[in-house]
Formats: sequence, C-alpha cells, structure tokens
Amino acid sequence: MMEGVRVWLLSVLSVSFLCALADAIMPKGPVKGVGKLVCGLILAVTVVSPVVSLDVESGVQWLEGWEVGLEQREEELKKQVDEEMKTIIEQEYEAYIVDKAAQLGAACTAQVECRQEDEGVYLPQRIWIRGALSQPQREALSESLMEELGIASEALHYEVGEGTP
Repeated sequence: MMEGVRVWLLSVLSVSFLCALADAIMPKGPVKGVGKLVCGLILAVTVVSPVVSLDVESGVQWLEGWEVGLEQREEELKKQVDEEMKTIIEQEYEAYIVDKAAQLGAACTAQVECRQEDEGVYLPQRIWIRGALSQPQREALSESLMEELGIASEALHYEVGEGTP
C-alpha cells in the first residue's frame, strides 16, 4: 500500500513539474491558455487515477472483517466487566454479612456466590458463613439476611470454625 502511495505521489510531482516546464516555454497568447487547460486536465487525471483503480470489494471485505472483530472484542470486554462486577458485588455482600454479624456480637467470615438475573443484577444465590456463632446469633443473622437481601433460608450455610479472616 505504501508503495502505491509513493508511486502516485511521484506521478503527481512529475506531472506538476512537466506542466510548470511547459507553461514556462509556451508563448503568450491563446496557445498558452490552451496549454494551461491541457496541463490542468492531465494533472487532475493524475491526481484522481488511484480512485479508478481502487479495489472496493477488498475494502468492503476488510471493513466487514474489522466489524466482526470489533463485535467479538466488545463481547469479550462485556464478559470481563461482568466477571469483575460479580467479584466486586460478592465482596460487598461478604463485607455486609460480616458487619451484620459484628453488630450481633459475632466474629465470622462469609463467602457469597451470586447469580446474574435477567435484568443484569447480581443477587446472592448461596452464602457460607464460618465462625463461632451461637444459635440466637445464627437465627438473628439469618432473619436479617432473609429480610434485607431476600435470600432463602436454604441458601444459608453455617460452618463452625474461626470467624476472623
């Protein structure tokens, strides 16, 4: 492609040089006017000549391939953003649960697994809570999570163990 541009530019410069030379040696009068017209037409044809030989079909194919590649990259980026958003939202839920437990006087860790709803919203699907929570603390935490997060009691899983991260 660069070679084609180089050849075209050299052609335009050569024709311009020849037209300037012809203009300099032409006698004044009607001959000079006709000579300038002919030189102008030749220069115009030289400048426009690449458009005539332009391969439009290959340009269209390249553009279609570029568009497909762009759509694929857009889809990849959307998936990457969705995964990162899911991770951030799960971490936010986990921090929220740990804070709720701390309000009840319990130390725990939480692991949340979210699923994406049809509207693109991530909601908790399963929650694992690990710590030394008493039965009343578990019940209060479960009730709070079911009420505030809309999680079903079957999705809450408690494990006995160290609650500090």
